[in-house]
Amino acid sequence: MNGMTRYTILVPIVLFALSGCTAAKQDILTAADLNNPVKCLGGPLPGLTPEEVRKFHVGEVLFKKEFTPEEGLGPLFNGKSCFECHGQPMVSGGEGRDLSSTSILNYARRVEGSAKSKLPLKEVIQDLGKPDVDFFLTRGGPSLQRRSVTTEFPNKFAFENHLDFEQIPLEAELQSNRHSPPIFGDGLIDCIPDGDIAAQGVQESMENPALAGRQISAVDRYTESARAARFGWKNQHINLFNFTTGAMNIEMGLTTFAAHTENSTEPLGDNPDFLRIANKAGSPNDKGKILLALAWYQSLLAPAPRGPITPEVTKGEAVFKKLDCAFCHRPTWKTASECIFADPEGKLPETKQVRVKALESQTFSPYTDLLVHDMGPELADGIPQEGAKGGEWRTTPLWGLRFKKFLLHDGRTRDLHTAITMHGGQSSESAQAYKKLTPEDKNALLAFLKSL
Repeated sequence: MNGMTRYTILVPIVLFALSGCTAAKQDILTAADLNNPVKCLGGPLPGLTPEEVRKFHVGEVLFKKEFTPEEGLGPLFNGKSCFECHGQPMVSGGEGRDLSSTSILNYARRVEGSAKSKLPLKEVIQDLGKPDVDFFLTRGGPSLQRRSVTTEFPNKFAFENHLDFEQIPLEAELQSNRHSPPIFGDGLIDCIPDGDIAAQGVQESMENPALAGRQISAVDRYTESARAARFGWKNQHINLFNFTTGAMNIEMGLTTFAAHTENSTEPLGDNPDFLRIANKAGSPNDKGKILLALAWYQSLLAPAPRGPITPEVTKGEAVFKKLDCAFCHRPTWKTASECIFADPEGKLPETKQVRVKALESQTFSPYTDLLVHDMGPELADGIPQEGAKGGEWRTTPLWGLRFKKFLLHDGRTRDLHTAITMHGGQSSESAQAYKKLTPEDKNALLAFLKSL
């Protein structure tokens, strides 16, 4: 390999020199434009070839497309398109527009045989792991599908043919709303070598065990190999390709080679015959064309540009480091020196592997360590995913924070001050130190965060 680091994945890997909003929808932007999401967000990464940009826009069309029951939508679903949860009201790729229709609601309950089921929930909610939890898998869980094709498309089905949308079981003592996050620049995170994420965990354990995060590993749906996870509120996804596979199935009901069970309130995706007849796409609904294009598009979305860096912002960055915020919210990462990904116009389950040399070995600033940390009982939801426990969350990337409307995993606040003070668990000392700052230092810190 001539000394290069090789990184082979099933998703497109893209890199971005953080030099402003050059990837947006116009070439010359004013200082005011840098704060305008419509002008700054949703464009492709700079440096791509015309052919790569063409494929990007093909994926963008599918990202915004509203699917129908004939094309495999449903039978139970949350959105007709990716854009419903990751787009409106700003631009394609943004966060959910609200906390109801564009969030995911997960639910579960404690297993009766678990020792943790006999204690008050508030005492064990942070430590619940997969063996302690029943996800209602035989009753449509663990994610709630709020819509049905017969309720959303009544004119396509006879009056006597009806499928109810899901309802949360009365026994579901654990409920967690997950706000749909923005996905700008996620292709860069996708391209970080697994070994670098593992090394970050080791380094944190050596420097400060009390603050150290944990690496989460997950299995690739396609290669069946373990990889370092990096996406999802609890680091449950290894890359955008696997994330898209799951989202297509859970949120839209579109089946693929690796997620081929229909959404249903019945075990094993058992649905009435009239629904199978309505589905013209067959099984799986997508043979790879949609999935490959969507993964490509998401991977090539440019990150949000940084806002103006004023003297107050510079001072706030120093406060950020002083409070040990940068310990978990690691400022910079570097992508692999060789990035290989799946051609969006290839086929599944086999893929055509291609490389984009111009998009390699780039340094970027997402402000995350890509590890999970215990955030305390107030933020714990009790629902474990992969290796993350009920009170653990991935360190949220802070880039693009100035364009976000909702904060924390469930969007419970829009106020940065409140979000910081709610940090508990391993981040308690930093949150307490923040509360003791002088008004001047506190305002500087907030100014820094609002510049990201």
